[in-house]
Amino acid sequence: MTDSTRPDKIEQNLRNMTEGRSSQELVFDPRTGQLRVTSQPHPDDIVATDAAATGYFR
Repeated sequence: MTDSTRPDKIEQNLRNMTEGRSSQELVFDPRTGQLRVTSQPHPDDIVATDAAATGYFR
């Protein structure tokens, strides 16, 4: 498991997003089926930052 897919890393990024302090994106990677945190999303990734900020992934 890479650092970007660790549950605690994703949870911390979600907290930062809801507080307006995140510089990274939460993305769903369709190749792996996982959520991950990145500052450089791959073109195939589905950016989920807005959905997460509104509470969808909580």
